[in-house]
Amino acid sequence: TTGIQDDEYILVTSGLEKGEVIITGPYSAISKKLDQGDAVRVKEEKEKNDDEDDE
Repeated sequence: TTGIQDDEYILVTSGLEKGEVIITGPYSAISKKLDQGDAVRVKEEKEKNDDEDDE
C-alpha cells in the first residue's frame, strides 16, 4: 500500500517485509516504462540501521 507522493518519492505504508528486494527509480521510469518481466540491475546499498535518519 502506498501513501503520499511527490515527483520523486512514494511512501510505502504496508505490504513489504524486511529483506524484500524493491525497485526504485524516477516515477516515470517505474510507472510508464517498466513492464512485467523487464530486466533490472541490482545496486547493492549499505544496510541502514533503524535508528538512522533519512537524508
